[in-house]
Amino acid sequence: MITIKLNGKDEKVKENFSLLKLLEDKEIVPDTVVVALNMNVVNQTKLDKTFLSNGDSVEVLRFVAGG
Repeated sequence: MITIKLNGKDEKVKENFSLLKLLEDKEIVPDTVVVALNMNVVNQTKLDKTFLSNGDSVEVLRFVAGG
């Protein structure tokens, strides 16, 4: 297990865990969010090829419209 920060909170995940797997485990639909890994936005097409390392910081951002 490794420790990452997910939206500012410590989270334990398995080694060789992709960003896509993280979203799936959290029941987040990838098309509805933007994901930043260590302050860098990750292209949607690379979520399954981007793997987490101990100490990584992940921010999952949802955009909502309102008035």
